[in-house]
Formats: sequence, C-alpha cells, structure tokens
Amino acid sequence: MVKWLRTCDIPLLLAVMALTVIIAGGFVRIQDAGESCPDWPTCFGTLGFDVSEDEQTAWYDSTGDYDSRGESHRYTSFEIFTEWFHRLLATSSGAVVILGLILVHRSRDELSDENWKAAIIALIIVISQGALGAITVIFDNHSWSVVLHLMFALVYTGWLLWWWLLWRRDVNALPNWAILADNIAQDEKKFFGIATLVTLPVLLLGVWVATGEGGSYNAGCSVGWWQGWPLCQGSLIPDLLANTAILVAWIHRFAVLLVGAWLVKGYLDLKKRLDRGAKNLEWVFGFGVLAFILNIAVGALYVILAGSGEFPEILSLLHLDLATDAILLFGLGFTLCYLNQ
Repeated sequence: MVKWLRTCDIPLLLAVMALTVIIAGGFVRIQDAGESCPDWPTCFGTLGFDVSEDEQTAWYDSTGDYDSRGESHRYTSFEIFTEWFHRLLATSSGAVVILGLILVHRSRDELSDENWKAAIIALIIVISQGALGAITVIFDNHSWSVVLHLMFALVYTGWLLWWWLLWRRDVNALPNWAILADNIAQDEKKFFGIATLVTLPVLLLGVWVATGEGGSYNAGCSVGWWQGWPLCQGSLIPDLLANTAILVAWIHRFAVLLVGAWLVKGYLDLKKRLDRGAKNLEWVFGFGVLAFILNIAVGALYVILAGSGEFPEILSLLHLDLATDAILLFGLGFTLCYLNQ
C-alpha cells in the first residue's frame, strides 16, 4: 500500500467513503433529485448521467414509470449527476470492502478470527445497503425506505470504524488515543452503548420529518420565530391528533430535548467518574454531545429562517452531518471500551 495508507487502515478509508456517501445522499435530497435516476442499477437505462429531457421522455413513455411529481417532470443533467455520483461512491465502497476481505483472508494466520468475521459482516452490510438503495428507488424515495437506508448506512459506517480499530489492535498498532485502562473500558462500555442507542432513533425521526410527504413534515410545527420554534403551531403542546406531520415533528423535538438533557448530564457524570483519567474517552463523548447540541441550534435555525419563504436546505444537510457525527462518536466510544476490556 502507499505510505500514507497502511493495509490495516482500509476500513478507515471505507468509513470516510461511507460518510461521503451519507452526505452525498443528503445533497441529493436537498436538490430534490432522489428520483433523478428512476431505475436501478442503470440511470434511465444508461450507465451515464447526461440524459437529455427528450431521452428522459422516451424512457418514461417506454416504461410507463413516470416521476411522482407528474408525467411532465424532467431533471437537469446536474440533478441526475448528484444521484449518479451517490451511486458511484456506494459501488466503489463495495469494491474496496471486497479488497479488504481478500487481504484479511491472506493474513488469517496473523489476524484474529474476529477480524475475519468483521470483514465478512462488512461485506454483508454493504450488499444489504445496495439492495436497500434499489428498494428506495423502486418505492420512489418513500420516507420509510429513506429512513431504513440511512439506518443501514450508519450501521455500516460504525461497523467500519469497529473493523479498523480491531485490525489495528491485531497488528499492535492501536493509536494512543484508542488505548484505555481495562477497568475504565469495562465500566464505561454500557454507558457508551446506551448513548448510541438512544441517539439513533432521534436521527431517524428527524429523517422522517425531512422526507415525510415529500418534505411537508418539515413545516409540521409551522415555521418562523416563536410560532414555529421554540413553540410548535404556536403552543408547547399542539393538537397532536390534527395530522401526522404535527405529531411526528413534535415527537422529534420532544425526543431531542429529552435525549439532549440526558447526554449533558451523562457527560458531567462521566467527567466525575473518570476524575482526570482517560481524557480520550471524555473527549470522544464530549465532542459527541457538542455535535448534538449544535445540531439543536441548526435545526432551530432551519425552522426559523424558513419563515422568510423557503427552507434553507444547506442547513438541512448540516443537520444530517452533525447528527451522524454525534452517533458515530458515541459508537466509537463503545468500540474503544470493547477493544480495551
């Protein structure tokens, strides 16, 4: 391998690629281009992205599978490119997983059985993720399919970080920041596991809000200062049975505040328990909490600024990024505890 990339760092490369795929998927959504490649694995029956409006019309007419926005809706080459590039990144990730699997197999005498299992599971997850991508296309990016697709993407990315540090441990190359005392690792493993598990549903609820009924759930609590945030439809507890958009948006906000308060308290308690030791573990959790809190502010701005007429979709992308970072940081902390116990 090249000097800056050791063999044991292949899973880290894959994790970076997986994060890029997640952000690219978010960019596709804010471009409203989720159906810009209406078939799978091809795109309008081709392997490219430069598909003219006339060529799109011919494909729609021949298949009868028109866009959910109507028979006359067409995409620009750039919009098609965003989805095409998203798929290319995901496919490339699968190819690199296979390379890592081959390298682990060649070194099975030197590496743990756990490493081999981690490689196999990574391959299973990436194949499943590809299948979910196809399902998302088939069901025209229905919110449940997008939520499931993102959940698997997060599981995949977290698993790659696990595999990376496991491989590093097998070759006695764990970085200093990943080393913990046995007793600390054993004591804090459950705490980091709970933090990961309680944060994930909050993100998935947020994705449901962002994609429900073509994005209309974003305004479930209304928009603008005070009426849309911090209140919901002008009150602390609106009529939750009025429609699904209000119910989902309010539950998401309630979950955010509840989990956010627990995380802040958890960080303060963790700091006391560590008592100046294991600063690396404290920082991992602290940065996760910081990302979560910043994300609350970004989500609030997204709703408040929408009062001027349009949702600032770049904030939606940042919202997804910060939520992903928080979950992966908590998952990283769990991995550190597991590998050091």
